Amino acid sequence: MALADYFKGYSWQGWPAKYHKYSSDAVREFRRSHEKEILFYMYLQFVINGQLRQIVKLCDDNKMGIGLYHDLAIGSVGGGSDVWEYRDCMAEGADVGAPPDDFNINGQNWGFPPLIPEKLKESGYEFFIQILRKNMKYMRALRIDNVLGMFRLYWIPKGMPASDGAYVQYPYQDLLRIIALESVRNKTMIIGEDLGTVGENVREELRKFNMLSYKVFYFERNYPEPSFTLPEDYPEMALCTVTTHDLPTIYGWWAGRDIEVKKDLSIYPDDEAYQKDIINRERDKKLLLNALREQGILDPSALSIEPSEMTPEICLAVYKYLSMTPCKMLQVNLDDILGAINQQNMPGTVDEHPNWRQKTQIAIEEMITDKRFIDLSETLK
Repeated sequence: MALADYFKGYSWQGWPAKYHKYSSDAVREFRRSHEKEILFYMYLQFVINGQLRQIVKLCDDNKMGIGLYHDLAIGSVGGGSDVWEYRDCMAEGADVGAPPDDFNINGQNWGFPPLIPEKLKESGYEFFIQILRKNMKYMRALRIDNVLGMFRLYWIPKGMPASDGAYVQYPYQDLLRIIALESVRNKTMIIGEDLGTVGENVREELRKFNMLSYKVFYFERNYPEPSFTLPEDYPEMALCTVTTHDLPTIYGWWAGRDIEVKKDLSIYPDDEAYQKDIINRERDKKLLLNALREQGILDPSALSIEPSEMTPEICLAVYKYLSMTPCKMLQVNLDDILGAINQQNMPGTVDEHPNWRQKTQIAIEEMITDKRFIDLSETLK
């Protein structure tokens, strides 16, 4: 950060070449000659750690069963400090992404470099271990984004479309054992986001380590039938949720907001794909209402006509549905309870969409007395 201030740029790739390596003579000299500036950023980290300790104490004092729940990102931005410090372990000529699928038929490029499996192993997994320790230090639950990346990652050569990428295998047994060890040492439960193109052995291996699976209501179906999975058929070793930050809120899903955004961003290759999503969404809305009625959550005589908009009643009914599953945990999304239409992130986009800039509609202090949160508490009792 001190170097970023000095060169007025937060990507090391824009600095003079002699500063591109963490262990270079130029960086050592900068460290010696700018002690005060570096001390300032060390102090900020000290303050942050103190605040996190206070939050953990507050959670413990209020007898919260878990406390802080954190998200471990799948990778590090190419111009950031992780890649700068561990360049030998990073494949800077490639980006991580996902192949074309029903979620994004063009594939996805997430714009950050993958770790090189062989180099990671040669280094004794030092970078991986440090990342886990830092993220678990104050967290009692940690969600690992795209845990499938412990098994294989989709590499896309720089400058090529996502459809031209390929999967690279990773030493998953070593990585899972390290996660398990650090989980025990830090007393942190692990939730693995096992969504997407899942290999045959992935979920079996995750179960061996008692890692919670990640079950999203939208995707839990009685395939090949599109009807929603019954509550009792959900697994026990899982966290269940309606949606994620990468998917539409329940209000946005009902309104088809995500479909319209994809159309506006030209993510669909043709109108046929767009119309197919619209038809499937209308079908799924009827299936959702049927599932809620069959479980006795909604009165069969009520809502005989599909409402044009999502309602608080239906939203709470969906969460009641998930609360009936045997899953160890149920995650409630703030945007759903507040009735937000726009999702936090649109995968496959960078500047085309205002990702991570959706503001909460009301202040935290207002939530304490907001009727929607009181109704949620009553619904989930």
